[in-house]
Amino acid sequence: MSTIQAQAGPRKRLSEVKTVRDLLPFVRASAIEDVSLYWLPVSEFPIGFRQRAWILEFLDQLNQELKKDKQTIETFLQLKFARTELNERFTNTLMEYRPMTGLVLAPGGALPHNLSPLEAKRLSENPGKDGTIDIDYLAPDYTAWFAGQQDSEQRRDFFGAGGMMLLWIDEGGEPAPPPFEVPNVLRTHPAMQGVDFEAQIRRGLRLQHPFLKRSRELFAAHLPDGAVKRHALFVLPLFKSMDFIDATAEQRTAWFEIFSAYCIESPRDNGVLLAFRDGQFDERLISLVRSTNQKIQRYPQ
Repeated sequence: MSTIQAQAGPRKRLSEVKTVRDLLPFVRASAIEDVSLYWLPVSEFPIGFRQRAWILEFLDQLNQELKKDKQTIETFLQLKFARTELNERFTNTLMEYRPMTGLVLAPGGALPHNLSPLEAKRLSENPGKDGTIDIDYLAPDYTAWFAGQQDSEQRRDFFGAGGMMLLWIDEGGEPAPPPFEVPNVLRTHPAMQGVDFEAQIRRGLRLQHPFLKRSRELFAAHLPDGAVKRHALFVLPLFKSMDFIDATAEQRTAWFEIFSAYCIESPRDNGVLLAFRDGQFDERLISLVRSTNQKIQRYPQ
């Protein structure tokens, strides 16, 4: 049982009971009210086919709903999950999605320490059963950012293994595309066939969106100065449910100045977390649940 599920008190008014029932399969954290925090349970990771299908449809509809608020989705995949069963798919889509990398940290988390000569000696003298040396714990956690407009396809490629994160941010923060027309000789060159020049321009402009700088300023503020901190394109929070609940209202306000909504596959919570800047998101979520149930079926428990 998740921490969020445990927050539900034993006695509620009739209207509250109705809301709780209508929110299912989502469970809202009642411990905080300034933001809306929900937990969606999954049976296992990787997520099973039927639960995954429901979630993918729900996320498509959620994204359309948040577009009404002039929010745009940003899609991320923790790179350690690209070395799992997703490896071949990740490799095969590199040229199509062209991901860029940044840092992901638990709130207040530290970077791995530098390996001392003594530790290096111990590692070399004690390889694993297969003869390899595990040094993953010595590297920071990196995440791939798919800064394009293929978010639905990317979710269908990578969602369900346990490593996807979705953020919704204010649209239009990056500079407008300059007036530019690709010369016809370049556009029609055989080597340029299939190249979406406009998409490449938009992608470059995404690198100037202020959310990148703000993420470093907020989520890397506690890190010591160094190459990782100075050169990370962005730094994102690896939240679990208790991070939201234990934080102060001021901390949550600062987080949601960078994004309006946050979604993460959370194996530590045995489910998917959804958090919204809007503390009164229940009615909109209920509507999305009903719409998803009508489109597919009720969420399989």
